[in-house]
Amino acid sequence: MKVPHLNDIVSVLSARSSSEDLAYVFLADGTPDTETRWTFGDTATHAAAFAAHLSERGIGSGDRVVLAADPGLDYIAALYGTMSLGAVPVPCFPPLRSKDADRFHAIARDCGPRAIVIDATYRQQVSAIRDRLKADTLDPDIVHPEHVAPTLTEFTPDAVAPDDIALIQYTSGSTGTPKGVCLTHDNLVSNCEALERNMGTDPGRVGLSWLPPYHDMGLMGTIILSMYGGWPLVLMSPMHFVQQPSRWLEAISEYGISITVGPNFSLDLCVDSVCDEEIGHLDLSTVRQLYCGAEPVSAATLARFEDKFAAQGFDARAIIPCYGMAEATLFVSGKVPGSAHRTIRIAESDGKDRTVVSCGPADGEHAVRIIEPTNLTTVEDGRVGEVWISGRSVAAGYYNHPGLTREAFHARLADDDREYLRTGDLGFVESGELFVTGRIKDLIIVNGRNIYPQDVEAAAVGADPDIRTAVAFSIGDDSTEQLCIVAEARHRDLSAADHSRIGEAIKSSVTAEFGIGPRICLCPKGAIPTTTSGKVRRHETKRMLLTNALRSLQPPAPAMQGCLT
Repeated sequence: MKVPHLNDIVSVLSARSSSEDLAYVFLADGTPDTETRWTFGDTATHAAAFAAHLSERGIGSGDRVVLAADPGLDYIAALYGTMSLGAVPVPCFPPLRSKDADRFHAIARDCGPRAIVIDATYRQQVSAIRDRLKADTLDPDIVHPEHVAPTLTEFTPDAVAPDDIALIQYTSGSTGTPKGVCLTHDNLVSNCEALERNMGTDPGRVGLSWLPPYHDMGLMGTIILSMYGGWPLVLMSPMHFVQQPSRWLEAISEYGISITVGPNFSLDLCVDSVCDEEIGHLDLSTVRQLYCGAEPVSAATLARFEDKFAAQGFDARAIIPCYGMAEATLFVSGKVPGSAHRTIRIAESDGKDRTVVSCGPADGEHAVRIIEPTNLTTVEDGRVGEVWISGRSVAAGYYNHPGLTREAFHARLADDDREYLRTGDLGFVESGELFVTGRIKDLIIVNGRNIYPQDVEAAAVGADPDIRTAVAFSIGDDSTEQLCIVAEARHRDLSAADHSRIGEAIKSSVTAEFGIGPRICLCPKGAIPTTTSGKVRRHETKRMLLTNALRSLQPPAPAMQGCLT
């Protein structure tokens, strides 16, 4: 069902409200056996019921509503229902663990919500968080989405303007404290239009996502995009994917999926954990687009995934390395569909080469410039600088942080009258395509050499099969910096021999590749903090290490001498 050009997602939902075309399919346990289907009409009905429920509680235009329900169709009803009121949804990860509760509290305290939408199973966690919020003079209503009856409701959505705030998307916090990005209705529409320009037309498009709905790629890049485009989207919980990655591939095969998404780590997870017996019957030939973003894209990972699943009909040209961020709503650039992805070998400061994957050309209605971050001058093609972005998808700013907003969203250049978003990302442009190399704040400088942490982390993880993930950063003062690696084991306990073997393997691998002897700390599974999208939080890991808040594995082995914990 086609709809005319509309300025906001609420109007799109209203225009589709009489359609019986399939909109969303949710797999409750990650398999087709537990699917629930909603048409666009069903979605509009449930959203209206939710909007009426919130309205009865006195919640209206401009009020913030923290949306922390578990992934599922109730989440979608709450999202569109909140928007229909003119209220502002604030997607947030449910407080499963203590560190999640701290982040949840920080977000709620920052945005001052009138309500929190969360499943009843989290009553105990919510009670503790409410006690903390009351100390901040906040007392939001608690709404359990499963208790909202999906009855036919006469509800007229509030009129919204393109510049009104549609939702507040908190950043992942991979380089610092999460900040609320204010996305307008026009930002959301602009992002959908940009993605559609990159995707091209496909009358038979069927999507699939296991990404968290509180993450920008999972929310704007799948749930909202499919509503705007009018095509069906199959969903499952990220928990069910991580538990058994083959479920993603099984769903692709079962539903004839043509477009799906997955960060770099998810491709590695499929290669490492899906056995040949699980994939022999799969048909992955229907996939025309697999968007890979949210973290640096590894050429080695792409090659492994393509080789592993070629026999199942997977076309390597379907993978679309892409670049985006919450501050730009989501999408900034992506590989041209149907082409092979490009890689370039660049020389590092130590003379060694590094392979970087292209994230394709920037969207045609957005400008990307590469700027020398200290003197704010444009660098020539092929040279690394800070990525600056201008265009409709760039957000309005950070919620309640005018100083940070001015600094990040209103940058100017002497030769350009446009305002730019300073992304904090490093990259370069070559032949019209964007190559992203890392984050300015994450850059490690040791002995005058620039080292990208993800390269060190890849060397550490590849050193031994018992290493689950790793974080690299520098420690020291202005005069002396030293490379430090925190490595997380796949198990919670290690023998002294295993401890020694892993430490020596990391040290040998990193020293051989970078010529620098690192200080190493081993920690048990689950100790390294991550964002909602699974990215390691380097700055938080460093803080925890320096304050002795990071759990470490004992006993120390010879290679671990000098470990900070």
